[in-house]
Amino acid sequence: RDLHKEYRRQRQMCIRDSFKGFDMAIMQDCSQCPIHPERKGLFYEYAEKHSNLLEKNGIEPVFMMTWAYKDKPEMIKQLAKEYTLAGNKNNALVTPVGLAYKNSMEVYPEINLYHPDNRHPSKAGTYLSACVMFASLFQTSPIGNTYTFDLEKNVALNLQKIAWATHQEYYAN
Repeated sequence: RDLHKEYRRQRQMCIRDSFKGFDMAIMQDCSQCPIHPERKGLFYEYAEKHSNLLEKNGIEPVFMMTWAYKDKPEMIKQLAKEYTLAGNKNNALVTPVGLAYKNSMEVYPEINLYHPDNRHPSKAGTYLSACVMFASLFQTSPIGNTYTFDLEKNVALNLQKIAWATHQEYYAN
């Protein structure tokens, strides 16, 4: 019995120590999970559990809104809704990455944001995600940032513009 109690104490110390040095944790789920009828409940359950655990340890929870599959663009409306609800329910910041993908594909269809599997990000998609995260986390425009992730400068600039416009539009509502 004492050994079990000591094990639990040691485990709690390890968990508590693993949170040291972090101010924020950014979480995401797969793009299907928040909108799939059989998985949606788990999305909300674990969004709450993880947010509570983070807040208990002085860490701000953040949700990165994922993007629709390239061949299923209609997913974004529901993804945006579910991530926004999860953010509101858990008092967590939401970074509107998925909406930026939608906006970019409408304005700059020549920029391919997807890996050939049509689900994961290409290099340009990764860069757009980073620009949205930067805008949302720091409340600062990424436009003009000189780091381009080795993309063509005009492509990087266009993605920076989309990121900032999406951030402003999402938080204006």
